[in-house]
Amino acid sequence: MKLFITSIFLFVCASTITAQDWEKYKSEELALIAEFPGTPQKTVQQVQTAVGELDMHMVAYAGDDIYYAISATEYPKEFADMSDERIKSVLDGSVNGAVNNLNGTLESDENITLNGYPGRKIKIKASGMDVFMNTYLVDNKMYITQVICVEDRKDTKSLNKFLDAFDIINVKQ
Repeated sequence: MKLFITSIFLFVCASTITAQDWEKYKSEELALIAEFPGTPQKTVQQVQTAVGELDMHMVAYAGDDIYYAISATEYPKEFADMSDERIKSVLDGSVNGAVNNLNGTLESDENITLNGYPGRKIKIKASGMDVFMNTYLVDNKMYITQVICVEDRKDTKSLNKFLDAFDIINVKQ
């Protein structure tokens, strides 16, 4: 009986520790708030786009068989005031680019919003991995949250926690 109670206690403690391991991340510079299951690393990469070279800010955490990342890329100011058709085109380009870069198959795609800003929620199946991605266009800034995990080994609770915890500091008026 004592072993049983000790086992339950250790399980509860381990569950509590796991629940507390998530770290809040806030960046005023990138105007975002998120939660990661550990301490994320921030990097900046120059990426070549149709509108020229842009800085892509990445905040990422790699765990066992799973990768959590947020990217924020600021586009030229003329992207801030686009028609609905142009917004759809930019988001389509983001989705298609992700599918093509991964040489994957788009399994789901739905329109979403965050604080009044348009976005897309997609799932891509690629060689040995599943990719869950939300992309948002906030004026002239593109935010992408993604979870990449080994195929069929996804932790749905953790990936949903990560994707749902993401927020932008801006609210569309």
